[in-house]
Amino acid sequence: MAISHNFLYISAWIKLDMTAELSVVVATYKRAALLEGTLGALAAQEVPRALEWEIVVVDNNSQDRTAEVVDAVSKLTEIPIVYVFEPRQGVSHARNRGITEARGSIIAFIDDDILPAPDWIVRVVAAMARWRADGVGGRILPHWEAPPPKWLTQRQDLMDRLGVMDHSDNRMLSYPLKGRPQVWGGNMAFRRAVFEQIGGFDHARGIVGTKLFRGEEIDLVNRALRQGLRVVYDPAILVRHRIGKARMCRAYFRRLEFDAAQGEVDTVRIGRSRTMRGVPLWLYSILLTAYLKWIALLVLRRSEAFDQQLDCARWMGRFAGHWKNSRDRRVNDHSSG
Repeated sequence: MAISHNFLYISAWIKLDMTAELSVVVATYKRAALLEGTLGALAAQEVPRALEWEIVVVDNNSQDRTAEVVDAVSKLTEIPIVYVFEPRQGVSHARNRGITEARGSIIAFIDDDILPAPDWIVRVVAAMARWRADGVGGRILPHWEAPPPKWLTQRQDLMDRLGVMDHSDNRMLSYPLKGRPQVWGGNMAFRRAVFEQIGGFDHARGIVGTKLFRGEEIDLVNRALRQGLRVVYDPAILVRHRIGKARMCRAYFRRLEFDAAQGEVDTVRIGRSRTMRGVPLWLYSILLTAYLKWIALLVLRRSEAFDQQLDCARWMGRFAGHWKNSRDRRVNDHSSG
């Protein structure tokens, strides 16, 4: 097979960091069919023999064919594939377990619905060397599994919610993260020393089972930047995010907003305020106002009705988060008493 000049160029960068061993951590939960495609794309990576690397699959308490898929792929490739079962639910628990199990001095992360480009591994290592970076991330382009609706593709904010990061320029990130580009969980890598310095992913953030909580990777990157570490966005590091029909409907975005807001309650202090059933009194008023505004826009058939509905979902999520936390505290107090 012919080797492109581009591949030889990237290999030259790798020689700057020949001691680097790389581990790819893939956290997965009940998505064996998608995982099979991701592992297949990893197994097809074009990597110089001088670079040692491995795949660490962290099964986050799945009840499907995940273990069988990993075993089947491991028999078809010479790349070491480590299978780990992590019973504590949550992507942050799974990724932290992956960090513990990984042997590499560079630890890369992708999701189980990601298809990395054939040169993804060498691009990660090359970017680390080129930028003398502590962490890197890159482009996440959509891989639509059905034709997407225009109302979705024409909205950058909705594409962001799908984890699409298509920014064409290199960028040294700065604290605090804002705007675009950013480094997101579907395509990121850090030196092991980063985790030794700032710790791992926050267990209070990130997807837990089917709950679409968010924020764990942004929190990690912000902590790294606050410590003066170098995190770089490099568009040459390319992956594709498989997006199925279930995520191309408005109901998905309503659920996403609700879950994300509910998860934020555990990470944001609200200060001292009067509550009813554990929910701040001011939140009742805001939620009612948001709901009435949505109904009015819906009746008038205004295009802003969907945005207002998402706003309602966010406030409802916060309401549910406070109520759930209060209920859990009451249960715990009753149990301890």
